[in-house]
Amino acid sequence: MKSDIDLKELWSRQTVPAADPSELLKKIGSFRRKGIRRIVVLNVVLLLSIFLIAFIWIYFSPQLLSTKVGIVLTILPIGVAVAYNCRLLPLYKRIDENCSNFDYLNELLAVKGKESFMQTKVLNLYFVLLSLGIGLYMYEYVMDRPLLFGIMAYAAFLLWVAFNWFVWRPKSIGKSRREIEELIRQVKKIRLQLTQL
Repeated sequence: MKSDIDLKELWSRQTVPAADPSELLKKIGSFRRKGIRRIVVLNVVLLLSIFLIAFIWIYFSPQLLSTKVGIVLTILPIGVAVAYNCRLLPLYKRIDENCSNFDYLNELLAVKGKESFMQTKVLNLYFVLLSLGIGLYMYEYVMDRPLLFGIMAYAAFLLWVAFNWFVWRPKSIGKSRREIEELIRQVKKIRLQLTQL
């Protein structure tokens, strides 16, 4: 058995199927459209939520300060999420099918960086403030009820928070990261193939 194997020679003889740029352009276009659509739909839903919460505040006229603080703490993270989503929209719009591979890569990396910040810092702040706000809001309506009702209401609320924090949030973050990392990998692969020509 030979012990002097030339790894460079073996590597250079390896055949690698060429990446299909047109398929990648379709994926990037689809990624761009889905991203813009997701931001627009999410912003509409969040703005409707703000209007609904404001309507509840005006219509039901809560008496306790804790309820009013809860409403403000509920509206605040929703407003922050809308503002941050509005900052993401131009990044998606800049991803253009006529860009060079280098520009694609830079735009995808910019989107990845902003989404990573959104999925860690902004989303964590959103869930903490939203949970605190809803918990404070519930207090006025639970305190006049029997103790068992209060315990069940807050237990259901804490289960909802736990589900969102431990199941929904990691799942949505993972899906988003996998999608953008796959696009970045494919753009890098095509860029490498073009530099070797």
